[in-house]
Amino acid sequence: MAELHNGIGYAIQSYLVMQKIYDNELAKGAAPAEIVAAIDAGYPWERRGTSHRYRRWLDARREFFEDYHLPGLRPIERLSETIKRLNLSS
Repeated sequence: MAELHNGIGYAIQSYLVMQKIYDNELAKGAAPAEIVAAIDAGYPWERRGTSHRYRRWLDARREFFEDYHLPGLRPIERLSETIKRLNLSS
C-alpha cells in the first residue's frame, strides 16, 4: 500500500485503512482500547518519524478518533492559550 490509489491523498487513504480496521475489530466485538491498538498497529507504510505520509496518518487518526469517539487523543491547546500559559504576550 505504499502507492496512492486512484489519485487520493495519504490522509484519505489513511482514513480508509482505519475504517477497515475499525469495522473488522468491531465485528469481532473488540473494546475501544483494542480498536485503538489495532489502528495504531495498522500503519500501512514502513517509516514513521517525520515523513509526509506519517503526518497525514496522524491528521487522519485525529479526525477518525474524533468521529468515532475513540480514546487516546491528547487535547489540542490553542496557540493563544499556549502564549498565555508561557507568558509570551506583550
